[in-house]
Amino acid sequence: MDIIKTENLTKKFGNFTANDNINLYIKENEIKCIVGENGAGKSTLMNMLYGVLKPTSGEIYIRNELVNFSSPSDAMAHGIGMVHQHFKLVPSLSVFENIVLGTEISKRTKGGIKLPLIDTKKELEVVRNLINEQNFELDPLSKIEDLSVGARQRVEILKMLYRKVDILILDEPTAVLIPQEVDQLILTLKKLRDLGKTIIVITHKLREVLALSDSVTVIKQGKVTGCVNTIDTNEKELAQMMVGRDVVLSIENNHECENNAKTLYEAKNITTLNSYGKKCVDNISFNLHENEILGIAGVEGNGQSELVKILTGLMESSDGQILLDGKDVTNKWPDELRNYGLGIIPEDRYKEGLCKTMSIAENCIAGYHSQNQVCNHGLLNKKNIKERRNQLINSFDIRVGDIDGEVGQLSGGNAQKIILARELHQNPKVLLACQPTRGVDIGSIEFIHKQLLNYRDEGHGVLLISSELSEIMSLSDRIMVMYKGKIIGEVCAKGATTQQLGLLMAGIVEDENNER
Repeated sequence: MDIIKTENLTKKFGNFTANDNINLYIKENEIKCIVGENGAGKSTLMNMLYGVLKPTSGEIYIRNELVNFSSPSDAMAHGIGMVHQHFKLVPSLSVFENIVLGTEISKRTKGGIKLPLIDTKKELEVVRNLINEQNFELDPLSKIEDLSVGARQRVEILKMLYRKVDILILDEPTAVLIPQEVDQLILTLKKLRDLGKTIIVITHKLREVLALSDSVTVIKQGKVTGCVNTIDTNEKELAQMMVGRDVVLSIENNHECENNAKTLYEAKNITTLNSYGKKCVDNISFNLHENEILGIAGVEGNGQSELVKILTGLMESSDGQILLDGKDVTNKWPDELRNYGLGIIPEDRYKEGLCKTMSIAENCIAGYHSQNQVCNHGLLNKKNIKERRNQLINSFDIRVGDIDGEVGQLSGGNAQKIILARELHQNPKVLLACQPTRGVDIGSIEFIHKQLLNYRDEGHGVLLISSELSEIMSLSDRIMVMYKGKIIGEVCAKGATTQQLGLLMAGIVEDENNER
């Protein structure tokens, strides 16, 4: 039986069609994964199922009943709950307080009359029983701010189960989890399915799709391009459906660690404080050699963003020193760092790397306005700028509809290629690549990875900071792991395992006697 069915479901935003006549069928008690490139329309579809958005046209059926949701509460009344990628928890409240928030249990008189008082004892009892039923390792009295990311996600799931949902939607649920937490989440979701729940998961991680789901629906440019039983498919086929061509998913990186090579980039005891006066980057040191990719792994929120801001001149280091090719570049401005030979792929392409409302040509020279080829005596050389734009578009396979259009009109992958092309065109000594494939389609990921490896092989150094562990492991020569603002471990990428790195990402360091 189909517990959810959509017929010709369409959602338009002005002239843009995000979902185009979607026919989706989800069976009761199955785990359905929805996959597709960034911007394919997956989240829009889920937001219509959850009542956040109203369809432009088409119909949604829940258990063969035609529904018209006006809000998430309408969806919840029909047994649908959603766990968002960015958790909606109150850090200062306890586990049980977050779970019952908005549906608190009132005290009653002996006659059953509700009183304007919260029955904390009853709430605690109900939540503790729910935790025990699911075998979740949680203390209902723990504060959210003291929990790991994986534990917080379990609280979000419990919030939905407390509200008696039968259908659970999860948006990119593994994006901020360490490998061990990913494995635990897969087991948890399969157990919920076996208990009668229907699970819908939005994700782009194909290995996890194959390990988790019963069936997969692929969406491309707002349309369903395929629906297969998981047992009958593989990564290559799914990637082909998503992109429309064969994609190389695995990277052969047989490069060896060369610790005796020339040091191009060095950090010595870098430390800084956040706005609360706490150390968010704590005594970090590393050496990056020529002909090397040094990866920095870690769960998001462990100081990587602050480290990147220090290295790119957007935040000051309160202590320590940074050397680029032997020159002190500590606390230099971004344009000065580029002049010293640092290429920068920022963490957020639209916040720090591109301007959506500027032309493609203007974005191709952003950060390099002072170059003589670009600007003479305060006047921009439009001919040279357009020539550079054309060169970058051709060399980096940047696909544009209107060559004179704005960057905001490009897909995420092509926008990211502009940043990569702009920076590599300068032939920097060191490239700082932060989340280089975030929000990028599989085809563009393949291209960007090849460019980074080629750049390294030309004798340069790449400092790669990514929350995608598979990316770090496949591209890096050495891997360092950040935890709570510190580097707590370093391994040679060749032979490193997800188990080993996952323990480091959780702050667990094994000593020489293998004791934790």
